[in-house]
Formats: sequence, C-alpha cells, structure tokens
Amino acid sequence: MKVIGKNGVGSILKIILQFSMVLGIVFLISLYWVVKNVNLDFNWFIACIYPCGISFLILVYQFIGLFNSLKECTPFCKENPKRMNIGMIASLITCIFIIIALLLTIFVYDIYTLELKVALTFIAILFFGVSIALYILKELFIEAINYKEENELTI
Repeated sequence: MKVIGKNGVGSILKIILQFSMVLGIVFLISLYWVVKNVNLDFNWFIACIYPCGISFLILVYQFIGLFNSLKECTPFCKENPKRMNIGMIASLITCIFIIIALLLTIFVYDIYTLELKVALTFIAILFFGVSIALYILKELFIEAINYKEENELTI
C-alpha cells in the first residue's frame, strides 16, 4: 500500500481529518445551544470543553498539514517539525483542560458518573502520550532534515 503521493494513505487520512475538523467546528458552535436545550446548567465543566475543543481543532489542523506534505511527497520539509511542535503544545493544552475538567468532576460536581471520570482520565493520559510522541517525532524529523540537506550537498 502506498503511503505518499496522491493516492496514498496520507491523502485518505487528510480527507478524514478535514471531515472531522468540520464536524468539530459544528460541534463547538452548537454546544452552547445543545446544553441549553437539554436543560443543563452551563457550568465550569462545560466551560473547560471549549478551550479543549479549540486546542484539539488546532491539533487536527496541524495533522492535516502533515498529511498534505505526504500527499505532495515532501515529508521532510522544514514546516513539519514546526507543525509537530504546535501539535505538541495543543495536545498538552488539551491534556491540561481535560485534567481540570476531571478535577471539577471529582471535587466540585458530584452529579457526574464514575464512567465519565474514568473516560476523562484515559483521555488525559492519551493526550499526554500524544504530546510526548509528537516531541520525539519532531526531534527525529529535525535530524532527518539535517541528514537530507547534508546528503543533497554531497556529490
């Protein structure tokens, strides 16, 4: 199976990420009205979802850029480590807001269930792992770009 190029896996993943980004934007825009129509109070827990969602959309946008470089057959360009760095920061911000929401469900709001608390814990660990993975990949890409530039200079 082809990874880079117009018919590669990167192109398919880019389309899936674009679709999920549109759905995420629609969800964030409609969240306030959905909460009002379900007769829930707009509390601090729901207020943590907005910045978490925005940072997640930034992460998805950076991945769209990464998969676009795979589509164009230029995975080792200088923009990709920058995208990974922005994605790493966005993932950490998402993790922090998930932890804040988790602490709110534990100490402030007793109405939330144990399943939600376990899910928030899992999501926080997941986004922390994504930020570590993006940091490692960023460093690997920087080294690969340096080797590529050195290789292009030699005959």
